[in-house]
Amino acid sequence: MVESRIIIRNCVINLTNILLEEVEEILEEERNPKKRIWCREWLTRRESQGASTNLIRELRFEDPKEYRMMLRMTAEKFDYLLGLITPLIQRENTIMRDAIKPETMLEVTLNYLATGNNYRTLSHLFRVSKSAISIMIPIVCQAVYDCLKDFVKVCE
Repeated sequence: MVESRIIIRNCVINLTNILLEEVEEILEEERNPKKRIWCREWLTRRESQGASTNLIRELRFEDPKEYRMMLRMTAEKFDYLLGLITPLIQRENTIMRDAIKPETMLEVTLNYLATGNNYRTLSHLFRVSKSAISIMIPIVCQAVYDCLKDFVKVCE
């Protein structure tokens, strides 16, 4: 009987110590919160490793048929459309970060329209945040419509 009380007492002491350590860690985190990440590190490598920089450029020069499958238009038509909408979608760089290039914005939008990929997949492919994609796709679609409204018919 005495041994079982000693075992129970030791278990209670160990559990109490574990709980106190957990509470102490929680309180420490509240006192010194981790700083939020402004931009994920892998997104910062857009210019060197994103699909716009690598894959699409390779397809454009090496395999025009696959380029057309990815964006549903030829490189010449892409350049023409980009020239039309660039003034409408161009953003300025800030002190905090560089703006996403109009070329990348159009490629993301065309790939979304062509494939139906979700924002997470597009984010990984083009190295652009999902929140930026959710903002840019409607802007680019509106710019395309504004520039090509004489050629596009929309049911109302």
